[in-house]
Order: sequence, then structure tokens, then C-alpha cells
Amino acid sequence: MDWPIRKLEEDKRDNFYYLMEDILSCFPDRFEDRFLGIINDHLIAKEATRQILMNEIKQKKPRFRILAGALILQNSFLRQMQRIAMYEVIEIVPALKFCFRSVPYKTIKKLSAEAILRLFCTLYLECVLVPGRKAECGQFVSQFRRFLTVKDIIDAMNTDGIFPNFIFERHGINLGYGKEADNKLSMILKEFFAFKES
Repeated sequence: MDWPIRKLEEDKRDNFYYLMEDILSCFPDRFEDRFLGIINDHLIAKEATRQILMNEIKQKKPRFRILAGALILQNSFLRQMQRIAMYEVIEIVPALKFCFRSVPYKTIKKLSAEAILRLFCTLYLECVLVPGRKAECGQFVSQFRRFLTVKDIIDAMNTDGIFPNFIFERHGINLGYGKEADNKLSMILKEFFAFKES
């Protein structure tokens, strides 16, 4: 039986074609590592993933695998491309809050807590600590604070399986340990939640 296959000439190849080409290049071994590295280079994949996540949280019964997959990709993006991630991941802050507070699965809670902390650290570093970026970054901090509170950050840090010191250190923020960590975190949260747009 002959199946109709439409050949894509060079000038007809689109973003999806090149995305699939890169996905196929991830096989046969270490697929997950290679896939996560490649997928964040494709705008079409990143945008589709965020739209799928935002749609999934509106479902009566959000699917575990869809939520987990989307959150894994967001965490990977926040790890690989910290500086530019805030421009894109900020759109899904409501979904991060929903996954963290309303989905009963521990894995989803952990993945969403990690994404919340990574985005928080990125915003703190880029918007609060870096001088001269207040005007550019203020809107992102405001968007984050519309949905996430000090309590959310503290609860995310206390989530089982999370290593907050490691996440903060990857963003150049050394919390330290014990009372020193408590004092430093308290100062960071105060600065971030008192941050004013220019």
C-alpha cells in the first residue's frame, strides 16, 4: 500500500521540520539530556509547551504527564538560559502557582516549587541586584508578585526534595546556613517584595 507523503522542498521547510530534525538527532542514547538541551532552542516548542500547560490547568482533571513534562521543560529552560528565561516563563506564573498549590501529586509540587524558586532567583538577580534595569524589569517582578507571595517562596523552599541553597547558588546568591541563611533570606524577600518599578 502506498501512503501519500508530501515531500518538503528546501524552501517549504518550516520551524516544525527543523524541530523534528533536532528531536530525531537526540536518539538513540541519552535521549532526555539531549532532548532538553535542544528543545529550548526552538521558539515553536517553547511557546507550544507554555500554551499546553496553561490550557491543561483549566481542565477538570489535569493530566499528570502533561504537567510534569511541561514543568520539566520550564525548569530546564530556567537552568540553561537564566537571563532570557524571565521574558518567557513569566507568562506561566499562574500555572506554576496552580501546580504548586492545587495539584495533589508530590512530583508536580516539587517541579513547580523548583521552577518558582528558579524564576524568583532570576528576577531578584536581574531586576533587584543589577543596577539600571528597574524600568525594564519592573513589570516582570509585578507579574510574579500578583500570583506568588512570601509564603509561597518559603513553602517552595521547604518542599520535600528541594535543595534551595543549590538553586540560589546557581544564580550567584550565597545564602549560607543556619541563622545566617534565615537573615539573608529575610533580607532578600523584603527587598524583592518591596521593589518598586521605575
